[in-house]
Amino acid sequence: MKNIIFIYVGLLIVSTNLSSSECTKFNNVDLNEGDVISAEMLNDIFNRLDGITAGITSSELDGVWECKSYNKGVGSENGYEADSTGVGSSMSQDVSFSLQSDGSFVVTYPNNLGQNTMATSANNCKAKLVDGGYLALTEANTGNCWNSGLAAVRKIGKQCFVWEVTNSFPLASVTQCSKKSTPPVAPSDLTGSISSGIISLNWTAGDDTETAYDVQRKNSSDGNFASIGTPSAESYEDSTITKGNLYWYRVFASNANGTSVGSNVIQISFLNTPPSMNLSSTISINEGVIEVVDVGATDADGDSLTYSLGSQDPSNDATNFSISSSGVISFNSAPDYENPSDYDTDNIYTINVSVSDGTETVKQDIGVVVKDIED
Repeated sequence: MKNIIFIYVGLLIVSTNLSSSECTKFNNVDLNEGDVISAEMLNDIFNRLDGITAGITSSELDGVWECKSYNKGVGSENGYEADSTGVGSSMSQDVSFSLQSDGSFVVTYPNNLGQNTMATSANNCKAKLVDGGYLALTEANTGNCWNSGLAAVRKIGKQCFVWEVTNSFPLASVTQCSKKSTPPVAPSDLTGSISSGIISLNWTAGDDTETAYDVQRKNSSDGNFASIGTPSAESYEDSTITKGNLYWYRVFASNANGTSVGSNVIQISFLNTPPSMNLSSTISINEGVIEVVDVGATDADGDSLTYSLGSQDPSNDATNFSISSSGVISFNSAPDYENPSDYDTDNIYTINVSVSDGTETVKQDIGVVVKDIED
Protein backbone atom coordinates (compact mmCIF):
# COMPACT_ATOMS: atom_id res chain seq x y z
CA MET A 1 0.00 0.00 0.00
CA LYS A 2 1.31 3.45 -0.89
CA ASN A 3 1.74 6.28 1.59
CA ILE A 4 -0.26 9.35 0.56
CA ILE A 5 0.65 13.01 0.90
CA PHE A 6 -1.68 15.86 -0.06
CA ILE A 7 -0.14 19.26 -0.85
CA TYR A 8 -2.62 22.15 -0.78
CA VAL A 9 -1.32 25.37 -2.34
CA GLY A 10 -3.07 28.73 -2.03
CA LEU A 11 -6.08 30.15 -0.32
CA LEU A 12 -8.49 28.75 -2.90
CA ILE A 13 -8.76 24.99 -3.17
CA VAL A 14 -10.03 23.52 -6.40
CA SER A 15 -13.04 21.27 -6.03
CA THR A 16 -11.89 17.78 -7.03
CA ASN A 17 -12.45 14.29 -5.76
CA LEU A 18 -9.39 13.23 -3.75
CA SER A 19 -11.14 10.45 -1.88
CA SER A 20 -8.59 7.65 -2.07
CA SER A 21 -9.05 4.17 -0.66
CA GLU A 22 -5.54 4.61 0.72
CA CYS A 23 -6.85 7.46 2.88
CA THR A 24 -10.36 6.43 3.74
CA LYS A 25 -9.84 2.87 4.83
CA PHE A 26 -8.33 1.88 8.17
CA ASN A 27 -5.36 0.07 6.74
CA ASN A 28 -4.93 -3.57 7.71
CA VAL A 29 -6.77 -3.89 10.98
CA ASP A 30 -7.28 -7.52 10.13
CA LEU A 31 -9.88 -8.98 12.48
CA ASN A 32 -11.66 -12.25 11.82
CA GLU A 33 -14.18 -14.20 13.84
CA GLY A 34 -12.38 -16.05 16.62
CA ASP A 35 -9.23 -13.88 16.50
CA VAL A 36 -7.49 -12.80 19.67
CA ILE A 37 -7.71 -9.04 20.37
CA SER A 38 -4.19 -8.72 21.70
CA ALA A 39 -2.48 -5.77 23.33
CA GLU A 40 -0.15 -5.60 20.33
CA MET A 41 -3.05 -5.25 17.89
CA LEU A 42 -4.78 -2.64 20.06
CA ASN A 43 -1.54 -0.67 20.28
CA ASP A 44 -1.33 -0.74 16.46
CA ILE A 45 -4.84 0.69 16.24
CA PHE A 46 -4.18 3.40 18.85
CA ASN A 47 -0.91 4.37 17.17
CA ARG A 48 -2.76 4.88 13.91
CA LEU A 49 -5.42 6.99 15.59
CA ASP A 50 -2.79 9.05 17.41
CA GLY A 51 -1.07 9.84 14.11
CA ILE A 52 -4.08 11.25 12.29
CA THR A 53 -3.49 14.88 13.31
CA ALA A 54 0.21 14.63 14.09
CA GLY A 55 2.85 16.23 11.92
CA ILE A 56 4.71 13.97 9.57
CA THR A 57 8.12 12.82 10.82
CA SER A 58 11.36 13.27 8.93
CA SER A 59 11.71 9.54 8.34
CA GLU A 60 8.17 9.38 6.93
CA LEU A 61 8.71 12.29 4.56
CA ASP A 62 12.11 11.11 3.32
CA GLY A 63 11.87 9.56 -0.15
CA VAL A 64 10.44 9.99 -3.63
CA TRP A 65 6.73 10.63 -4.10
CA GLU A 66 4.63 10.15 -7.23
CA CYS A 67 2.43 13.25 -7.35
CA LYS A 68 -0.47 14.59 -9.39
CA SER A 69 -1.54 18.23 -9.22
CA TYR A 70 -5.10 19.34 -9.93
CA ASN A 71 -5.39 23.02 -10.88
CA LYS A 72 -8.28 25.44 -11.01
CA GLY A 73 -7.04 26.91 -14.27
CA VAL A 74 -7.67 25.22 -17.58
CA GLY A 75 -4.53 24.76 -19.62
CA SER A 76 -2.54 22.22 -21.58
CA GLU A 77 1.02 23.43 -21.26
CA ASN A 78 4.11 23.10 -19.09
CA GLY A 79 3.19 19.60 -18.07
CA TYR A 80 -0.53 20.25 -17.53
CA GLU A 81 -3.36 18.73 -19.48
CA ALA A 82 -6.92 20.03 -19.46
CA ASP A 83 -9.36 17.83 -17.60
CA SER A 84 -11.80 15.95 -19.81
CA THR A 85 -14.71 17.66 -18.04
CA GLY A 86 -13.43 21.07 -19.11
CA VAL A 87 -12.98 22.16 -15.48
CA GLY A 88 -9.39 22.56 -14.40
CA SER A 89 -6.28 20.70 -15.46
CA SER A 90 -3.79 18.26 -13.99
CA MET A 91 -0.11 17.44 -14.11
CA SER A 92 1.95 14.49 -12.79
CA GLN A 93 5.51 14.54 -11.54
CA ASP A 94 7.84 12.99 -8.98
CA VAL A 95 8.72 15.02 -5.90
CA SER A 96 11.79 14.05 -3.92
CA PHE A 97 12.23 14.84 -0.21
CA SER A 98 15.87 14.01 0.50
CA LEU A 99 16.75 14.01 4.21
CA GLN A 100 20.18 15.55 4.91
CA SER A 101 22.64 14.85 7.70
CA ASP A 102 21.74 18.13 9.41
CA GLY A 103 18.05 17.18 9.52
CA SER A 104 17.02 19.42 6.64
CA PHE A 105 15.49 18.35 3.34
CA VAL A 106 16.31 19.04 -0.26
CA VAL A 107 12.94 19.15 -2.01
CA THR A 108 13.28 18.55 -5.75
CA TYR A 109 10.61 18.54 -8.47
CA PRO A 110 10.70 19.36 -12.21
CA ASN A 111 7.61 21.62 -12.33
CA ASN A 112 5.97 23.83 -9.76
CA LEU A 113 3.49 22.30 -7.37
CA GLY A 114 0.60 23.57 -9.46
CA GLN A 115 0.38 27.20 -8.38
CA ASN A 116 -0.44 27.92 -12.02
CA THR A 117 -0.13 26.26 -15.37
CA MET A 118 2.25 28.79 -16.86
CA ALA A 119 5.27 28.84 -14.57
CA THR A 120 7.59 25.89 -14.83
CA SER A 121 11.11 25.32 -13.62
CA ALA A 122 13.21 22.70 -11.97
CA ASN A 123 13.05 23.30 -8.21
CA ASN A 124 15.71 22.46 -5.68
CA CYS A 125 14.41 23.88 -2.40
CA LYS A 126 16.05 23.60 1.00
CA ALA A 127 13.66 23.18 3.93
CA LYS A 128 13.46 21.76 7.42
CA LEU A 129 10.72 20.37 9.64
CA VAL A 130 10.26 22.63 12.66
CA ASP A 131 8.15 22.61 15.83
CA GLY A 132 4.45 22.38 15.23
CA GLY A 133 4.77 20.27 12.07
CA TYR A 134 5.87 23.02 9.69
CA LEU A 135 8.19 22.63 6.72
CA ALA A 136 10.19 25.88 6.53
CA LEU A 137 12.36 27.13 3.69
CA THR A 138 15.91 27.59 4.94
CA GLU A 139 17.69 28.92 1.84
CA ALA A 140 16.95 31.00 -1.21
CA ASN A 141 15.18 28.93 -3.85
CA THR A 142 14.98 28.97 -7.61
CA GLY A 143 11.79 31.03 -7.63
CA ASN A 144 9.12 28.39 -7.82
CA CYS A 145 9.28 26.95 -4.28
CA TRP A 146 6.32 27.66 -2.06
CA ASN A 147 6.79 31.37 -1.44
CA SER A 148 5.45 31.87 2.08
CA GLY A 149 8.40 30.14 3.69
CA LEU A 150 6.27 27.90 5.92
CA ALA A 151 4.13 24.90 5.02
CA ALA A 152 1.97 23.09 7.58
CA VAL A 153 2.50 19.35 7.30
CA ARG A 154 0.02 17.12 9.10
CA LYS A 155 -1.41 13.64 8.82
CA ILE A 156 -5.03 13.05 7.96
CA GLY A 157 -4.85 9.26 8.16
CA LYS A 158 -2.47 6.38 8.67
CA GLN A 159 -1.13 6.60 5.12
CA CYS A 160 -2.19 10.18 4.33
CA PHE A 161 -0.54 13.55 4.86
CA VAL A 162 -1.51 17.15 4.10
CA TRP A 163 0.92 19.92 3.16
CA GLU A 164 -0.83 23.28 3.37
CA VAL A 165 0.83 26.38 1.98
CA THR A 166 -0.52 29.95 2.01
CA ASN A 167 0.67 32.14 -0.84
CA SER A 168 -0.40 34.93 -3.15
CA PHE A 169 -0.70 33.02 -6.39
CA PRO A 170 -3.92 33.84 -8.23
CA LEU A 171 -4.60 30.22 -9.04
CA ALA A 172 -4.73 27.34 -6.61
CA SER A 173 -4.17 23.62 -6.79
CA VAL A 174 -4.19 20.49 -4.72
CA THR A 175 -1.53 17.84 -5.11
CA GLN A 176 -1.93 14.19 -4.19
CA CYS A 177 1.24 12.14 -3.75
CA SER A 178 1.86 8.43 -3.26
CA LYS A 179 5.20 7.32 -1.90
CA LYS A 180 6.97 5.18 -4.47
CA SER A 181 8.90 2.89 -2.11
CA THR A 182 7.00 1.54 0.89
CA PRO A 183 7.01 -1.49 3.15
CA PRO A 184 4.58 -4.27 2.27
CA VAL A 185 0.95 -4.31 3.29
CA ALA A 186 0.43 -6.49 6.35
CA PRO A 187 -0.47 -10.17 5.90
CA SER A 188 -4.08 -11.07 6.66
CA ASP A 189 -6.33 -14.01 7.52
CA LEU A 190 -3.76 -15.83 9.65
CA THR A 191 -5.06 -19.29 10.64
CA GLY A 192 -3.55 -22.27 12.40
CA SER A 193 -4.16 -25.94 13.16
CA ILE A 194 -2.37 -28.57 15.22
CA SER A 195 -1.63 -32.18 14.39
CA SER A 196 0.95 -34.67 15.67
CA GLY A 197 2.70 -32.05 17.77
CA ILE A 198 3.10 -29.53 14.92
CA ILE A 199 1.23 -26.23 14.54
CA SER A 200 0.64 -25.36 10.88
CA LEU A 201 0.12 -21.67 10.05
CA ASN A 202 -1.28 -20.18 6.85
CA TRP A 203 -2.02 -16.58 5.85
CA THR A 204 -2.75 -14.33 2.88
CA ALA A 205 -0.20 -11.88 1.46
CA GLY A 206 -1.16 -8.22 1.82
CA ASP A 207 0.31 -7.41 -1.60
CA ASP A 208 3.04 -8.73 -3.90
CA THR A 209 5.92 -6.54 -2.66
CA GLU A 210 7.12 -8.67 0.25
CA THR A 211 10.42 -10.53 0.03
CA ALA A 212 10.14 -12.40 3.33
CA TYR A 213 7.90 -12.98 6.32
CA ASP A 214 8.64 -12.97 10.03
CA VAL A 215 6.58 -15.40 12.09
CA GLN A 216 6.42 -14.32 15.72
CA ARG A 217 5.13 -16.23 18.76
CA LYS A 218 4.60 -15.70 22.45
CA ASN A 219 3.79 -18.26 25.14
CA SER A 220 1.70 -16.17 27.53
CA SER A 221 -0.88 -13.44 27.20
CA ASP A 222 1.40 -10.90 28.90
CA GLY A 223 4.58 -12.10 27.18
CA ASN A 224 6.44 -10.55 24.27
CA PHE A 225 6.32 -11.74 20.67
CA ALA A 226 9.62 -13.13 19.40
CA SER A 227 10.64 -14.32 15.95
CA ILE A 228 10.60 -18.09 15.37
CA GLY A 229 11.00 -18.24 11.58
CA THR A 230 11.38 -16.23 8.37
CA PRO A 231 9.63 -18.13 5.57
CA SER A 232 9.34 -16.79 2.04
CA ALA A 233 5.92 -18.35 1.39
CA GLU A 234 2.54 -17.88 3.10
CA SER A 235 2.86 -20.87 5.44
CA TYR A 236 4.97 -22.10 8.33
CA GLU A 237 5.15 -25.16 10.60
CA ASP A 238 6.10 -24.79 14.25
CA SER A 239 7.36 -28.01 15.81
CA THR A 240 9.02 -26.36 18.82
CA ILE A 241 5.93 -26.65 21.02
CA THR A 242 5.30 -28.36 24.34
CA LYS A 243 2.14 -29.94 25.62
CA GLY A 244 0.12 -28.07 28.18
CA ASN A 245 0.90 -24.65 26.69
CA LEU A 246 -0.97 -21.91 24.85
CA TYR A 247 0.64 -20.12 21.93
CA TRP A 248 -0.09 -16.78 20.26
CA TYR A 249 1.04 -16.09 16.68
CA ARG A 250 1.40 -13.04 14.44
CA VAL A 251 3.07 -12.59 11.03
CA PHE A 252 4.87 -9.58 9.54
CA ALA A 253 5.95 -8.95 5.93
CA SER A 254 9.13 -7.17 4.91
CA ASN A 255 10.97 -5.87 1.88
CA ALA A 256 13.90 -3.52 1.25
CA ASN A 257 11.78 -0.56 2.36
CA GLY A 258 10.87 -1.89 5.80
CA THR A 259 8.44 -4.08 7.72
CA SER A 260 4.66 -4.08 7.66
CA VAL A 261 2.39 -3.90 10.65
CA GLY A 262 1.39 -7.28 11.98
CA SER A 263 -1.34 -9.62 10.86
CA ASN A 264 -4.27 -10.64 13.01
CA VAL A 265 -3.33 -12.56 16.18
CA ILE A 266 -4.43 -16.16 16.74
CA GLN A 267 -4.20 -18.38 19.81
CA ILE A 268 -3.64 -22.13 19.61
CA SER A 269 -3.84 -24.52 22.54
CA PHE A 270 -1.50 -27.50 22.71
CA LEU A 271 -3.39 -29.10 25.55
CA ASN A 272 -3.01 -32.80 26.26
CA THR A 273 -5.81 -35.27 25.68
CA PRO A 274 -5.54 -38.01 28.30
CA PRO A 275 -5.59 -41.65 27.20
CA SER A 276 -8.80 -43.64 27.43
CA MET A 277 -9.74 -47.26 28.03
CA ASN A 278 -13.04 -49.05 28.00
CA LEU A 279 -12.69 -51.97 30.38
CA SER A 280 -15.51 -53.76 32.12
CA SER A 281 -15.37 -53.43 35.88
CA THR A 282 -15.60 -57.24 36.19
CA ILE A 283 -13.72 -59.73 34.04
CA SER A 284 -14.38 -63.46 34.37
CA ILE A 285 -11.99 -66.20 33.23
CA ASN A 286 -11.77 -69.93 33.72
CA GLU A 287 -9.24 -71.36 36.12
CA GLY A 288 -6.04 -72.38 34.42
CA VAL A 289 -6.15 -69.50 31.93
CA ILE A 290 -3.12 -67.17 32.03
CA GLU A 291 -4.16 -64.23 29.84
CA VAL A 292 -6.84 -62.03 31.41
CA VAL A 293 -7.55 -59.10 29.07
CA ASP A 294 -6.05 -56.67 26.57
CA VAL A 295 -6.61 -53.20 28.08
CA GLY A 296 -6.92 -51.69 24.59
CA ALA A 297 -6.16 -48.11 25.65
CA THR A 298 -6.06 -45.35 23.02
CA ASP A 299 -4.69 -41.81 22.88
CA ALA A 300 -6.16 -39.12 20.66
CA ASP A 301 -2.80 -37.33 20.45
CA GLY A 302 -1.02 -40.46 19.25
CA ASP A 303 1.32 -40.50 22.26
CA SER A 304 3.14 -43.65 23.37
CA LEU A 305 1.42 -45.29 26.32
CA THR A 306 2.83 -46.99 29.39
CA TYR A 307 0.90 -49.36 31.66
CA SER A 308 1.10 -50.33 35.32
CA LEU A 309 -0.95 -52.41 37.78
CA GLY A 310 -1.90 -51.75 41.38
CA SER A 311 -3.94 -53.38 44.13
CA GLN A 312 -7.23 -52.11 45.44
CA ASP A 313 -6.91 -51.38 49.14
CA PRO A 314 -6.49 -53.37 51.31
CA SER A 315 -5.53 -56.21 48.97
CA ASN A 316 -2.16 -57.00 47.43
CA ASP A 317 -3.72 -58.88 44.54
CA ALA A 318 -1.64 -57.08 41.90
CA THR A 319 1.33 -59.26 42.87
CA ASN A 320 -0.40 -62.13 41.05
CA PHE A 321 -0.38 -60.31 37.70
CA SER A 322 1.83 -58.73 35.07
CA ILE A 323 1.02 -56.30 32.26
CA SER A 324 2.90 -56.16 28.96
CA SER A 325 4.15 -53.02 27.20
CA SER A 326 1.18 -53.34 24.83
CA GLY A 327 -1.34 -53.51 27.71
CA VAL A 328 -2.11 -57.22 28.06
CA ILE A 329 -2.85 -58.31 31.66
CA SER A 330 -1.85 -61.88 32.54
CA PHE A 331 -1.61 -64.06 35.65
CA ASN A 332 1.94 -64.82 36.65
CA SER A 333 0.86 -68.46 37.06
CA ALA A 334 -2.33 -70.19 36.08
CA PRO A 335 -5.04 -69.59 38.72
CA ASP A 336 -6.48 -72.60 40.58
CA TYR A 337 -10.06 -72.23 41.73
CA GLU A 338 -9.54 -74.75 44.52
CA ASN A 339 -6.45 -72.89 45.75
CA PRO A 340 -7.15 -69.17 45.35
CA SER A 341 -4.31 -66.71 45.98
CA ASP A 342 -6.29 -63.50 46.15
CA TYR A 343 -6.33 -61.41 49.33
CA ASP A 344 -9.51 -62.83 50.84
CA THR A 345 -9.40 -66.18 48.98
CA ASP A 346 -12.78 -65.74 47.31
CA ASN A 347 -11.41 -66.06 43.74
CA ILE A 348 -12.07 -62.37 43.08
CA TYR A 349 -8.83 -60.50 42.48
CA THR A 350 -9.25 -56.75 43.01
CA ILE A 351 -6.72 -54.73 41.05
CA ASN A 352 -6.47 -51.48 39.09
CA VAL A 353 -4.77 -50.64 35.82
CA SER A 354 -3.13 -47.28 35.06
CA VAL A 355 -2.29 -45.88 31.60
CA SER A 356 -0.04 -42.83 31.07
CA ASP A 357 0.70 -40.80 27.94
CA GLY A 358 3.65 -39.14 29.63
CA THR A 359 1.59 -36.13 30.67
CA GLU A 360 -1.54 -37.52 32.31
CA THR A 361 -2.45 -40.88 33.86
CA VAL A 362 -5.87 -42.52 33.97
CA LYS A 363 -6.75 -45.39 36.30
CA GLN A 364 -9.55 -47.97 36.40
CA ASP A 365 -10.49 -50.55 39.05
CA ILE A 366 -11.31 -54.04 37.84
CA GLY A 367 -12.22 -57.30 39.51
CA VAL A 368 -10.90 -60.53 37.96
CA VAL A 369 -13.22 -63.44 38.79
CA VAL A 370 -11.81 -66.94 38.45
CA LYS A 371 -14.47 -69.54 37.61
CA ASP A 372 -14.44 -73.22 38.47
CA ILE A 373 -14.44 -75.77 35.69
CA GLU A 374 -15.11 -79.48 35.78
CA ASP A 375 -11.94 -81.51 36.30
